[in-house]
Amino acid sequence: MPSIVNGLFSARSGIASHGAAIAVIGDNIANGSTIGFKSARAEFQDLLAGGQTSSKVIGSGSAISNVTGSFEQGTLEFTNRPLDLAIDGNGLFVLGKGDQRFFSRAGNFKVDSSGFITSANGLKVLGFPSGGSGALEEININTISQDNVATTTVSITGNLNAADTIQASAIPTVQAANGTPWSATSANPTQTTYADLSASAQYSTVVDVFDTLGAKHTVSFFFTHTGINTYNVRGYVNSDEVDTSGTFKGFPRLISQGVTNQLNLGFSGNGTLSSPTTANYTPTVSWNNQSSASNIAINFSNFTQFSTASNILSISQNGQGIGNVGSVNVEKNGDVFALLSNGQAAVIGTIGLVNFSNPEGLVRVGGNLLQQSPSSGEPVIGRPATGTFGVVQSGSLELSTVDIADQFVKLITLQRGFQANSRIITTINQLLNDIIQLA
Repeated sequence: MPSIVNGLFSARSGIASHGAAIAVIGDNIANGSTIGFKSARAEFQDLLAGGQTSSKVIGSGSAISNVTGSFEQGTLEFTNRPLDLAIDGNGLFVLGKGDQRFFSRAGNFKVDSSGFITSANGLKVLGFPSGGSGALEEININTISQDNVATTTVSITGNLNAADTIQASAIPTVQAANGTPWSATSANPTQTTYADLSASAQYSTVVDVFDTLGAKHTVSFFFTHTGINTYNVRGYVNSDEVDTSGTFKGFPRLISQGVTNQLNLGFSGNGTLSSPTTANYTPTVSWNNQSSASNIAINFSNFTQFSTASNILSISQNGQGIGNVGSVNVEKNGDVFALLSNGQAAVIGTIGLVNFSNPEGLVRVGGNLLQQSPSSGEPVIGRPATGTFGVVQSGSLELSTVDIADQFVKLITLQRGFQANSRIITTINQLLNDIIQLA
């Protein structure tokens, strides 16, 4: 049957449980400035000794049943450092050390001497490298996929002025870009210059393309208003890039698609393109730098013809050439972009994220790291901004979720509980002394 002595053990357990809870508060406050830290709370449960009748149950004190982390969103601090990453929403970063996997909300990453993106403690950040297997792998900024060195597709969007004067004279004749050096003929006694083409055309634009060796070449397109609702498009490259002799420099050479050296764009009365259905200009260009011939599909299907100034809205092409990595940036969808020394941008890979059915079941292992446990469930792997995963904010860090004011309020409550349990022991000790004095 419980006696007054049981109160000593109950108070002792109360001191131990309140002391542990105070330690949790101390840990929270100590990590008030730790990046990505999630505050925790101590959860109490009562203790009960066995062998008691149901109508006379007296407890045996309290104990800490669990220390639970709160996975609420932390405040984002803007740092303007490209490799400072914060997750706005669900998910954790995946870090690797050999076959081991760790998880973290701390995104203060860096690049090591080998070019790998790593955490502050040197663990490799895992994601989906461009050209990879599709599984989580290490991301190295110096390993850029060479799949898109050469340009194979170009898309140009713009408007051609319907009110421009229709060109009455013939378009100047230009030597074909077939590697044959120019020679004077009776029909073409002098070489046509870019100035001659510009004077004949109503509009022009240039596109930079890359050959199979990664060298950059400029293609100039001239648009000539040849009839009502009709524009003629022709492309030219520099003579010194295609002529085998290299004698003439800076003169245009006409690029052609088979026997056709031009594209005629026909527009309807409402300004939209009516013909051809697919406005592709697909020239084959043999450069004189020993690269393979470039086969480029140049698409003009998104052109319009309205009575406003001719302009280009956008130009896109899939070649990136060859260049050294100058800087790195990360998009909200986790794509890691490298700005190359040749002015192009290349996608290195995508930062990977994981989620768990019970993230509060993850185990802290120190160093801002978490590990999987039976209660956390299996990791769900994905990419930022897809499904239930949050977005990645580059130039930001997620701050600790510890609320200092809240922690001190809890500390006061726990302090009172600790003191009360201590007083119980003192009181019972006095009562036992009184009993001894009766002897």
